[in-house]
Amino acid sequence: MRAIAWMVAALVVLVGCGVPLQDRPAPIEPQSIPSRLQSPGVPSARPSAAEATVRVNFVRENRLVSLPRRVPSADLLDGVIEALTGGPTSSEQAAGVTSALPPDLSLTVVTVQGSRVGLELSGAETDRSATENVLAVGQIVLSVTALPSVDEVTFWRNGAPVEALLADGALTTEPLTAADYEALRAP
Repeated sequence: MRAIAWMVAALVVLVGCGVPLQDRPAPIEPQSIPSRLQSPGVPSARPSAAEATVRVNFVRENRLVSLPRRVPSADLLDGVIEALTGGPTSSEQAAGVTSALPPDLSLTVVTVQGSRVGLELSGAETDRSATENVLAVGQIVLSVTALPSVDEVTFWRNGAPVEALLADGALTTEPLTAADYEALRAP
């Protein structure tokens, strides 16, 4: 008798909770499934806590354009360098965006002193026009100094300082800043 009372009580509770009784499973319409459950294991369009959005510069019509990139937040500087050397996406290329960086250029962070970053350049040196060279340097400097912790960039090759072209055509081994290349930005 007690067992029957318990079963009746359990049935009343289940019915009271709004759980319908059915003989077999019923299909669930896709639009009624929460989006976070529709594709488990697929990253969302929003950056995760382990990612950050940075600005990286590329070239369009001989001007520098700043484009967003998602990179690991653990090391933003390396993320910017990888995004730069990775070049524009195929859709950006279709829109006329290119890179002034030589394809075999390798950039390695060799020093970080306060807000100054030293980058080692490696790869074959090629004959390039002054315009290509200044755009390449500007592309790197504007991208790296877009990070809040970086104000200046220096370049090195084989451990020796490298002269860099400023936007006005002057050569310098002094630390480079975003102001040195502002004139190259697209309006």
